[in-house]
Amino acid sequence: MKIAIDAYHTLYPSGGIARYSRGLITALLEAAPREEMVLFVNRFRGKGRLWNPEMENISTREILLPRQLLQGIWDMIEWPPIEFFTGAIDIFHGLHFVLPPAKKAKKVLTVHDLTYLRFPHYFTNRDLNERGYRHELPGGLAKADAVIAVSSRTRDDLVELMKIPEDRIRVIHEGVDSLFLAFTEDEKSAALRRQYDLNSSYFIFLVGTPEPRKNLKRTVDAVMKASPDMPLVMVGPPEPLRKLLGQATGKLLFPGIVPDDHLPALLSGALISLYPSLYEGFGLPVLESMACGVPVITSNRGSLPEIAGGAAILVDPEDVDSISGAISGLMKDESLQNHLKVMGKKRASEFTWQKTAKETLSLYRELV
Repeated sequence: MKIAIDAYHTLYPSGGIARYSRGLITALLEAAPREEMVLFVNRFRGKGRLWNPEMENISTREILLPRQLLQGIWDMIEWPPIEFFTGAIDIFHGLHFVLPPAKKAKKVLTVHDLTYLRFPHYFTNRDLNERGYRHELPGGLAKADAVIAVSSRTRDDLVELMKIPEDRIRVIHEGVDSLFLAFTEDEKSAALRRQYDLNSSYFIFLVGTPEPRKNLKRTVDAVMKASPDMPLVMVGPPEPLRKLLGQATGKLLFPGIVPDDHLPALLSGALISLYPSLYEGFGLPVLESMACGVPVITSNRGSLPEIAGGAAILVDPEDVDSISGAISGLMKDESLQNHLKVMGKKRASEFTWQKTAKETLSLYRELV
């Protein structure tokens, strides 16, 4: 079987789609060493290095055309087929919105969430999301032979909002990188935290892509109410974070976009991991925090209760008192902290990229 995957988002250093792309592709290569895989990347001028997992059963096809231009050509004339760039393939897997025309290849599309269709005001870049959710996604769904939803919540949203028959959708959860699952605290972890000036207790928020749906200001207000002297470490691009927070006050620390191999140490040093997002299609930071033994407070909205699986405290993300009350209560209850650490590690261990790859390969083989 020859598989081609849209690897464009592997070029990004952070964000949920980028982490999904790198995690899934790496696990697929390891799970199916006899299958041939082609990473398809189209971008303009080729700035920056291509991501390459450096395994034998892989090749890359880089097309120096803007994504929007190539997508426009595909939309207008349904040409050229993806095989024009990749050679003959059995499967093409689109990891976010877009699927090309194909001669013979079966087409799979992963859908991460439909948040924008429910709550467009949760996003700042309206033009980008209008194009993605209202044009590219419907086009991709129409072409797809099978659709992967990363959670049951996303599957239900696809059925309700996009009228996709449930039998065309396969729920395949994302995985947690072994960096988190195998992490153990040691002297190097403490030294790494000192590099970020994290020398005492703190809360942490793995924001990822800064958007209004991340609920940043209410989170900061809740921390100020519950524990005004406790620093809140907000991991993500600093300037967009500051812009969204506006005049919010508090002991806020912005380490920037943290390399993946630094994240476990930063998580393990936190007293609590906060992720009270207004809506998510999955919520990988919840599981990454759990894997590192950090108690988690997250939202009772979207997919987050499904992913947390009873191993986190759920709050009403629109109620600052609900968030602050959970923080205060957890800080005072060492027994509950220890319980959540144990349950969280157990829950996170149920989500591996190896499992994701196995289920994805099974879908590919059913199609061909």
